[in-house]
Amino acid sequence: MPTFKDLGLSESTLEGLVHLGYERPTPIQEQAIPPLMQGRDVIGQAQTGTGKTAAFGLPMVEYVDPNHAAVQALVLTPTRELCIQVTQALRAYGERKGIEVVAVFGGAPIRDQATRLKEAHVAVGTVGRVMDMIDRHHLYLDDARYVVLDEADEMLDLGFLEDVESIMRRAPMGRQTALFSATVPAEIRRLAEQFMHDPVEIQVRAATLTIDTVAHYYVEVPDREKPEALVKVLKEERPEQAIVFARTKIGVDRLARRLGDAGVRVRALHGDMSQGQRDGVMIAFKGGRERLLVATDVAARGLDITGVSHVVNYDIPNSPDIYVHRIGRTGRAGESGRAITLITPKQRRELEAIERHAKTEIEQWEPDSAPNGKPERKRRERTPRERETRRPRHTKPHSRDGVPYTKLVVGAGRQAGIEPADVVRAVVDYTRLENDDVRNVRVLERFSFVEVPAERAGQVVEGVSGKRVRGVELRLEVAKRR
Repeated sequence: MPTFKDLGLSESTLEGLVHLGYERPTPIQEQAIPPLMQGRDVIGQAQTGTGKTAAFGLPMVEYVDPNHAAVQALVLTPTRELCIQVTQALRAYGERKGIEVVAVFGGAPIRDQATRLKEAHVAVGTVGRVMDMIDRHHLYLDDARYVVLDEADEMLDLGFLEDVESIMRRAPMGRQTALFSATVPAEIRRLAEQFMHDPVEIQVRAATLTIDTVAHYYVEVPDREKPEALVKVLKEERPEQAIVFARTKIGVDRLARRLGDAGVRVRALHGDMSQGQRDGVMIAFKGGRERLLVATDVAARGLDITGVSHVVNYDIPNSPDIYVHRIGRTGRAGESGRAITLITPKQRRELEAIERHAKTEIEQWEPDSAPNGKPERKRRERTPRERETRRPRHTKPHSRDGVPYTKLVVGAGRQAGIEPADVVRAVVDYTRLENDDVRNVRVLERFSFVEVPAERAGQVVEGVSGKRVRGVELRLEVAKRR
C-alpha cells in the first residue's frame, strides 16, 4: 500500500501531514493525487468521508506559489458548511508554506471577505457568492489556473450549473480542473466534456465507501425510556469519540442536560449558539479534549474528523439520505466505525426504509454479548409481510406500499435555518398527512426536497405554501423532471 511520500508530495507537505496525523492515503487520494500532480484534469467519483478534500487539496498546495500575490486556485462548493470545512482543511495543508486561503459565502459581510481576498492565494466559495465577488470586481480569476468543483451533483440539485459554467468561462483557458462528485449524472458529464481536457476518471469502488466500514445496530425502546437507553449504550460501548444526533436544537439541549444529570460528560452543538460558542465546541472536539458531542444535523456539517468511532442516532432521521450523511462522520480514512440508532416500536418501517436505501442490514444491539466485550450483531426477526415486501437491495423504491410518490421543492433551506423536522412538521400540520407519509427530506443550502404521495401533492403545495416556519414564508412546487 503506497504512502503519501510515494505520491510525489514535497517534504514540507509530508511534514504537515505527519503533524495533522495523516498516516496513509485513502483510495481516492491514492488514485487522484498522482495525475493532479502531473497537471492532468481529474473526475473523481466518491462519497462523503472518503478523503476528497485532501485528494485535490494536497496537489493544490504544491501548485500554489506563496510569493505570487494573486488568487491562483479556486474551489467551488454548493453550501456554506462545505465551504468552511474545505477552507479549514486547505489552511491546515498550506500552513507551513504560508498559503492564504479565504472563504467567501453568503450570510457574512461581503466587505470583510472582499478585503481578505486581496491577500488570498486560494479562494473557496459558494457559487452564488463567487459570482457576486466577480461581478463586483473583488475577485479576479486571471491567475486561477487550478479550479475544483466539489460536490458537483449537489450544485446541479440546487440549480447552480449555469452559474458554474459562467465562472468556468472566466477562468484561464489553460487551467487544470478537478471535479469531484458522489454521482455523475448526464448534466455533470456534459459540463465535464465542455470544460475539461482529457480528464482522468476515478471511481472509488463501493467496498471503500464509508457505509461499508461501519457496523450498524438499532435499539428498540419506548420513547420515554430513550435517555436511559442512550446512557446504557454509551457506557457499554465506551466510544473513543461519538456524535449523538438529535433532531432539534431544543432536543439537543434537553438531551445534553439529561446525560449530564446521569454523570455523562457531553458538549452540545446547535445553531442557536453563538459563533464563538460553536467554534469553541468544535475545536475542543476536533482536538480530542471532548469525547461526546450532542448535535443537530446542520451544526455538525462543519465537522471533518477522522477519529469519531461512534455515531448514535438518538432521533431516527426523517430521510434515509440523512442517515447516510450522519454515519459518514465515522468509519473515515480506512478506520472502522459503529452506528447505533434508537427507535420506538412505531418506527420499524422507517428503519426498513433506511436499510433499503443504504443497502445494508441494521442488526439489534445487545450489551455484553460478544467475547471481546463488544455487542454482537443479532438479526431482527421480520414478519412474513416484511420479508415478502422487502425490495432487492439493488433497486431504488419509487413508491411505498404501492403508492406512487411525487418530489416537491421547498423554497427555503439551511440558509434560512430550516431543518428536516421543520419540513415534515409543516406538511403534517397544514395537511392531513401523517408523519409516515412524508419521506426523503433533503435540506440543502437554499432549497429543500420532500416526497409525498402523488395524489396528495397538489393539496400539500396549496396547504403549505404561504405558511411561515422559523419566520420564513414557505413556497412549494412540484419538482421538474430533468
